[in-house]
Amino acid sequence: MPTNYVFPAQSFAITFSNPEGKKLKGAPFTVRSKRTGKDYTFLVSQKAFKGFNYVFISVEVEYLRFERLGYFRNGRILRKGGVVVETPAAVAAAWVLNQVFSGNITALEENVEIFHMGSCAKCGKPLTDATSIEVGLGPICRSY
Repeated sequence: MPTNYVFPAQSFAITFSNPEGKKLKGAPFTVRSKRTGKDYTFLVSQKAFKGFNYVFISVEVEYLRFERLGYFRNGRILRKGGVVVETPAAVAAAWVLNQVFSGNITALEENVEIFHMGSCAKCGKPLTDATSIEVGLGPICRSY
């Protein structure tokens, strides 16, 4: 099992900035509630399509096997046709993404811990230096 590294909330938020339409492939990360201890491991990817920036969310169903929950829009996780997904994992993912996109880093820091598994959260490549592991982003992805 890979070692999990704490992912600073600020770096996590930076991951979702996507200048010049750069595709976000993402890497698995775990979000744990500080209040309940419940955690979910997600994989988030981002892609521009027909002028819209889609953020797709998958949740781990077995060790490193993910199932797509849907896409993030208007503060919720939706499936094809705009059907709202209301599973506990989808509600948790929507809450986290709402905090990220509203810039509410304090809420993230106060309510959840975010862990990564030594892969860049933006491109998914392995992280090899201490700074990259600490912030959860490789040097190229940090420069955007």
